[in-house]
Amino acid sequence: MPMRGCLLALGFLAACSGEAPNRPDSNAGAQQTRVRATANPPAPTPAAAPATPARVSTFTQLAETRCRLIEENKEEGPYWLRRCPGHAGWSLEWSESDLRQDLTLIAPSGAKSELGLTGAVANGAFNSIQPTIEWRGPDARTPAALIVRMNVAAGQEGGRPDISRLVVVRLTSSPCPVAVVPPGPGQNARARAIADAPPPACLSAG
Repeated sequence: MPMRGCLLALGFLAACSGEAPNRPDSNAGAQQTRVRATANPPAPTPAAAPATPARVSTFTQLAETRCRLIEENKEEGPYWLRRCPGHAGWSLEWSESDLRQDLTLIAPSGAKSELGLTGAVANGAFNSIQPTIEWRGPDARTPAALIVRMNVAAGQEGGRPDISRLVVVRLTSSPCPVAVVPPGPGQNARARAIADAPPPACLSAG
């Protein structure tokens, strides 16, 4: 056979030998990809922390024009006692004796709780309760605490500015003052945070 014919025959045999070209198996690659994805699953999304229940404030006023005079003695003390409307069935008795003021809470049931603010907050010093009373609770119908501002004389002689303190009073269980927040930045916010938290123990008189 001539040389040209032999070369053509060899080429034909190579083309028909059935050997596959050297290329990656596409199915095997897909399997490897799936194995890697399964071996490293995405981290679960953490559950969101429950939101703190919102609290609301309702305000009432202590004022001689809004409160009914119960007792008065202009010679001794002087002394007076007034009954004032509160909130959500609560009312207050507001009193003054010898330039020292105090509050008694009257629950919707009629039970009375003397707060003793002159002793617990003012340590017996001259004082005055400011007119705005703030009631705090999960909704306007269910107050759980109230916040009262009391101005306390810095000294018996006078001449120095009063110290303005916020008093947090719990209404649940046995009503009583539970905290005194001194003047400073964020005083109102600090008092509300205490009012919104589980109530601490009652303050003792100074």
